[in-house]
Amino acid sequence: MWKAFVFGVVVAGAIGPIALLIFGTGARQGFPAGAFAGLGAALADLLYALAAFLAGALVLPYVAAHNRAIEIGCAILLIGLGAWMLSGLLRPGAAPVAPRPAAQAFLPTFLLTVVNPMTFVMFAGVVPQLPVAGSVGNAVALAFALAGGSAFVNVAIGGFGAVLGRALPGERERRAVSVAAALGIVAFGIAGLAG
Repeated sequence: MWKAFVFGVVVAGAIGPIALLIFGTGARQGFPAGAFAGLGAALADLLYALAAFLAGALVLPYVAAHNRAIEIGCAILLIGLGAWMLSGLLRPGAAPVAPRPAAQAFLPTFLLTVVNPMTFVMFAGVVPQLPVAGSVGNAVALAFALAGGSAFVNVAIGGFGAVLGRALPGERERRAVSVAAALGIVAFGIAGLAG
């Protein structure tokens, strides 16, 4: 059980586009929104962990056979998301974003995480190290342990973003953090296309 939790911590702790999105959400909208964004990513991790632990051997060969096409699709999605974020943040004369309910940060992060089937491949790779064979109960418990580790780190990332957002003196500085996060997301997408 602890191995699955630690793997969830490690996966969520890897700085990537999802972590940047969660951090930027926390910095711009505060801890509740950052926490909801983190929980959205953790729910997607839970779904992929369940799929990987329950049916990894069946689905993994298909996903692996289309690896490059999936990577390109995900890279284009990241570039599009980052560009969309930048267009809203850099629009001349853009008014400060009105506060939104924190729960609205959940769905975008969930969707961005869940559209990346390479997460499934990563989770399937850990299957041999976990006692999932022959036990649906073990597979489900381990998937929840992994998602718990992911939620722990993702909520912390949202919290760190919120701390930075509070430390910044004004809207312009918080917007700069969000612009940096959006540029980071675009950079991950470009790296994915180049790879």
